[in-house]
Amino acid sequence: MHFIAGLWNAFLGTWIRIGIHLFPHTIHPMVVHFPIALLYLALAIDILSKFVKTPDRFFDRASFWLTILGFIAGAIAAAMGVISEQFVRWNATTTVLLSAHQRDAVLTGIFALLAIVVRFFSRYPAPTTGRNQPWSFWNTGRGRSNGLSTLFLLLAVVMITWTGSLGGTMVYHYGVGIRHVTYKNPLKP
Repeated sequence: MHFIAGLWNAFLGTWIRIGIHLFPHTIHPMVVHFPIALLYLALAIDILSKFVKTPDRFFDRASFWLTILGFIAGAIAAAMGVISEQFVRWNATTTVLLSAHQRDAVLTGIFALLAIVVRFFSRYPAPTTGRNQPWSFWNTGRGRSNGLSTLFLLLAVVMITWTGSLGGTMVYHYGVGIRHVTYKNPLKP
């Protein structure tokens, strides 16, 4: 276990050393909107797929791939968050807020991954006609939306909403990651 922890720390340290030179300190707020939008859209289309059935199961497939893209975008946003975190002025409040933000982001990722895994093991019903089976994940018959996958996706959206709200509170209420700039109001003499 120490070997794995050491390997992870070496990887993380290398990522930080490289990332702080490649990306601006505001990279996390720039990319974090992608997983938010993708997971919200995945849930909306997943719910739509329950009511609108097309022969090729377009909405079902779209929600599946949007969930995968949302999960990947979330992983990228988390990696960029590690870079942005290096530019934060640390104090007791910042430590508590960032720890909660990171915990909630991890829970979001876990729920999104659970939605993907449940869908991977959920099969489409066998076709009743002589036609080929509807599209599925790598033509295995897997990837169908079901109630459990929709619940996990809903939990991921709830958690990403909560995580984003906490991130906004950190920035707008506590000024985490904001450089102090003196602003002179041009309307006041």
